[in-house]
Amino acid sequence: MQKQKLYCYVDESGQDARSTFFVVVAVITEENERLKEKLQRIEKSAGVGNKKWRKTRSSNRCRYLQTLLEQQIGFGSVFFGAYKKPLPYFFPILEIIEKSIQAKAAQTYRAIVVVDGIDNKKAAELTGALRLKGIVLDFVRSGRDESEALLRLADRWVGCVRKAREEKNSEEDLIMQNAIAQGYLQSLSK
Repeated sequence: MQKQKLYCYVDESGQDARSTFFVVVAVITEENERLKEKLQRIEKSAGVGNKKWRKTRSSNRCRYLQTLLEQQIGFGSVFFGAYKKPLPYFFPILEIIEKSIQAKAAQTYRAIVVVDGIDNKKAAELTGALRLKGIVLDFVRSGRDESEALLRLADRWVGCVRKAREEKNSEEDLIMQNAIAQGYLQSLSK
């Protein structure tokens, strides 16, 4: 039997002092290249390009997310958790990676985890911690969302969830609630 190969792309927000909560998003996929191509086309048409959430205009960010929802691109692959601070950021990241891989994994699988901006020491610690939790993975590595469309997808959902938590009834809050209601965005935190 062939092992399922999963790719997990992770980003977070909320380590800054002014935030009252910490948000983690994991995007889990098997169809890495096809999904990247679709995301890049939407990035171009929505006018966000390969820029991070905070470096794009709100109207473009929201257009990008709305297009994803309308076309169901990445449906069932986006998981998130929002946690009250203070807490060590390592534990929520570990929890969301573990739960999202378990949600998508077949009986036999291997995973590769890419975390935005993680250093080599933290990547090694995360690799060890995930293996102790029973997650079967090749490795955890650092990535940059400027060069990886799937990390940018995680970055944009992190930005949306954070903004939605900060500003109820904002456009981002409505997008997030719609994404959750559709089953596109799945909450894994308590």
